[in-house]
Amino acid sequence: MDPSTALMLTVGGIVSAVFIIMGIRQILSKTPVAFYTGEEPPLESHLRSVRGWNTCHGLLWIWYGLVMISCFLAAAFLTIDSLYKSLILFAAVIIPLFMMVIGHHLLIRIYLD
Repeated sequence: MDPSTALMLTVGGIVSAVFIIMGIRQILSKTPVAFYTGEEPPLESHLRSVRGWNTCHGLLWIWYGLVMISCFLAAAFLTIDSLYKSLILFAAVIIPLFMMVIGHHLLIRIYLD
């Protein structure tokens, strides 16, 4: 394994771990969590289920971390051109992010009164 691949896996692993830890912390939270940085979380009185809201948001972050690390591992061990590896890594960050935003808006429809 060359040094650039090792660095890519290290950085990808750390970033993915941060997202997974964020998801676990959101699942374990007793108060409503916010999705975006700086966003005010909804009031408990406005939610149908705080536990459901937090669990679903936490699972979104865990899913994002797992998709990212999976794509980093795939890019590290596939013997393809570096352009295609870059595209895999770009897609690993951007596509799940859009999916998370869509998931967040679906959760708003489901859990907010």
